[in-house]
Amino acid sequence: MDPKWLCGGTGYQGVVQRFIPGQNDAPAMVVGLDHHITVDGVTGHILVLELRHVGATWSGRPSVHVELCDFEPESKAWQQRRQGAWVESHASVVTV
Repeated sequence: MDPKWLCGGTGYQGVVQRFIPGQNDAPAMVVGLDHHITVDGVTGHILVLELRHVGATWSGRPSVHVELCDFEPESKAWQQRRQGAWVESHASVVTV
């Protein structure tokens, strides 16, 4: 498997900037990457990560949806804010 959004790599490093309201009960994580990436014509360095499963938490190695933003997302739920490009539906997050 070679996901397009990884651009041939195995993952990205970034810093958790904040949490914002998610699509459901769990908050979404806003991550600033160390560098810009380009996927399907969108270039940005901010990811919004949404937990995939009801009842999931940010501990362990959760599965997430990945949204790439070329702007700073508002602290509003996905349905109520400007949306970035959805680039992945089955990513894993490792926090250290």
